[in-house]
Amino acid sequence: MSNPADRMILVLHEPGAHGGGADWDEAMRAAGWTGRVVAPDLPGHRGTPPPTGGHHELADAAFLGGEIVATLETDETHETHERTGIIALGVGANGWSAQLLVLGGRADALVLVDGLGAPWLDPATSVAVEGERLRAIAADPASLAAAPPEGNDPRLVHGVPAHGSRHLAERAAAATTVATLVIETARSAASHTDRVDLADRFAGPAQLVELDGRVDHQGVPAAAAALVVAWARAAAHGADRVD
Repeated sequence: MSNPADRMILVLHEPGAHGGGADWDEAMRAAGWTGRVVAPDLPGHRGTPPPTGGHHELADAAFLGGEIVATLETDETHETHERTGIIALGVGANGWSAQLLVLGGRADALVLVDGLGAPWLDPATSVAVEGERLRAIAADPASLAAAPPEGNDPRLVHGVPAHGSRHLAERAAAATTVATLVIETARSAASHTDRVDLADRFAGPAQLVELDGRVDHQGVPAAAAALVVAWARAAAHGADRVD
C-alpha cells in the first residue's frame, strides 16, 4: 500500500447516519490522515436529494461512489488520486457498496466498519423482513412526507438493511484480493465466530479488529479513523497488520 499522504479515502457512511459524511471527514482528519478525504452525504442524508422515486437501495452508495471515482479519474487536477490510490471505506449496510467498488476495480484497498453483511437471513425470511419494512413505511405518515431541505429523508427511520446473505459474504471475501481492514463493534450483527471465519476467507491480506465494549456508537468514527490511519501507515512500511 502506498504512502497514506498520496492516497484518497472514500467513505460511504451508514444508512440513516444523522451526521452523514461530515462525521467521518472530521474523524479522519483528526486522526491524522494527510491524504484526501471524500465523505459525501449519501442520497437522502443531510439535505442531499433522496433517490428517484424515494426508495433507498444498497446500490445507491455504490453508484455514487463509482461516479465519484470516475470523475476523479477524468479530472486532471486530481491525477495523484487515480484508481490505484483509493481506499474504499463502508459503514454498516454500505460496507457492501464499498466492497463492490473494490470488486469492480475502482479502489485498491478496503475498510469495512460493521460491514460484513449480517444479520444472516435465508431467502424466505429476507423477503418477509423487507415486506414488513415496506409496510411500515407505507403506514407511517411521516415517512410519506417530502424529504426536508436539511436533515435526513424520513424514510430512513425504517432503515436500509444489509444484504444478509452469508453465502454472498463468503463469495465476496474470496474474490477480494486487496488489503482489507475489518472493524467490528458492538452494533454489528455478526458473531465473533462469523467475524473470524469471514476475515480468514479474504483472498488478500485481511485484519480483523473487534471494538466491542471499547467504544460507543458516537465514538465509532473516531476509533475507526485512528485504526485506519495506523493500518495504512503500517502497510506503507511493509506491514500487513496494526496493533
